[in-house]
Amino acid sequence: MADYEKTQSQKAEKGHFPLLRAQTPAVGISRYEDLEGGKGREVFFRPMRYGLSDLGSLQPVARIIRQGQTYECRVVDVSQNGVAFRTPTALILKTGEVLDNVTVSFDQHEAYCGGAKVVSLRDLNGERVVGVSFSDALMSIEDVLVMRDVKAWGGEGASGLGLAGRPWHTPGHDHFKALVAELRLFLEDAQKQFSALEATLPFQVVHGDLDSPARRALIHRVRTEFVPPVIRYTEQADAALRHASPEEAHALREYSLRQIHEFLMLSPLMARARYKPLGYPGDFQVMRFIYEREFEGATLFGKALTLAFTETAAARGVKNRKDFIKSEILQRIDSHKGSSPIRILSIAAGPAQEVFELLNELPQLASPIEVVLFDQEEQALGYAYTRLKRLTERRWPKAVKVVYRYDTIKRLLVDRQIFRDFGAFDIVFSCGLFDYLQSATAAKLCRNLFSCVGAAGSLYAGNMVPQHPTRWLMEHHLDWFLVYKTHEEMLSFARKAVPKAEAAIVGDSLGVNPFVRIVQD
Repeated sequence: MADYEKTQSQKAEKGHFPLLRAQTPAVGISRYEDLEGGKGREVFFRPMRYGLSDLGSLQPVARIIRQGQTYECRVVDVSQNGVAFRTPTALILKTGEVLDNVTVSFDQHEAYCGGAKVVSLRDLNGERVVGVSFSDALMSIEDVLVMRDVKAWGGEGASGLGLAGRPWHTPGHDHFKALVAELRLFLEDAQKQFSALEATLPFQVVHGDLDSPARRALIHRVRTEFVPPVIRYTEQADAALRHASPEEAHALREYSLRQIHEFLMLSPLMARARYKPLGYPGDFQVMRFIYEREFEGATLFGKALTLAFTETAAARGVKNRKDFIKSEILQRIDSHKGSSPIRILSIAAGPAQEVFELLNELPQLASPIEVVLFDQEEQALGYAYTRLKRLTERRWPKAVKVVYRYDTIKRLLVDRQIFRDFGAFDIVFSCGLFDYLQSATAAKLCRNLFSCVGAAGSLYAGNMVPQHPTRWLMEHHLDWFLVYKTHEEMLSFARKAVPKAEAAIVGDSLGVNPFVRIVQD
């Protein structure tokens, strides 16, 4: 190899062109000796003919001027050297006849003008079709086909090059568009800033699990400097969107997806809610992010976005409802008299955060507690089982009993006796399931659950209200749709479920996620 290169170098110095050794053709490139062309009679070349279906939206016309009379004829097919067209009844031609003036046009583009000779006559569906060959020149069929392609091209996501047909376009709503565009610019800048900051910090400060003064300072800066503008933009955009019609909202959704979606999906919380690996948005892992994993992400920017979402009104409502149920259970524990156990039923329990926190924080227990956790997701119950078992064995090995009921929501809705074997409960609650139920179904479930409540017990059914300001972010970017209900609608399905019971709206300090509480009158 060295001698070969030396020889080539010497030849190059003397003005010789260096010889290159043959290389194996790259993938997709054939050698000439392997190429195949026409076979048999096909070797006698004949220009390809193009029918109307090959010409797309082009409108071909053959114009014949004969004896001072002009005839416009509909084209059947065309090639480089001729055209076939339907003739009107007034135009009678013969084979071999020479025409002095034949023009073939495509959408006002004159592709051929000159003489032609009639070479064929035939009938097609009752009409006379004439074929002529051009005498003066060949027609540039390539120009015609390129013009066809230019006119047919629509591009991805649009019907053309203009504004019409863009899925994100709708007139007006300038305030909403300005807010989303500014939010994009803010996120672009923030991503660069966080990337630069992350490069200067020790790995464990950004991505470690251990608490440290530096990590607390980092989270504090993100919470106080980055999060408030994000919340402000999202809530203002939500308010601006409320004035849009459903058709306009669809276009504005496409607008905001194009602007900021790529940034939001860098948060594992929002990405999981969006892509729903368990088939629904608010699964137990999403709840874990909100409850206890608020600073999670592959990058510092992703962590900041997760923290921002956990500070939205919807996420704060989720945490607030958890704390409210904790306080209601604690109040029941404090007021309980006697040695009988306090019995609790959690519907669609998820990670059972309120139960875990309560049992972890209680200084002591005067009465035993029995908890039934119902969920249709095996992974959620598995997670709750793992940490509650460790906790109860460590702190309350004899005072707390937890039962895990794995069954379907479908059965829950139709089987009134599903919890018959567990006896009566002091507190039955559902924090998030009613968010996905229509009012008639909510009333039916309330009726079934209230049949499980003891004489002095209470049923709590949580539901988000429609006016909370995180809907734009949830619906447009997370595909997270809830069946929102007003206070009046919640009271209505509760009273329909149990007409003789007392129903009241409680736990609504944030105005986002209240409960309707039902107790025996």
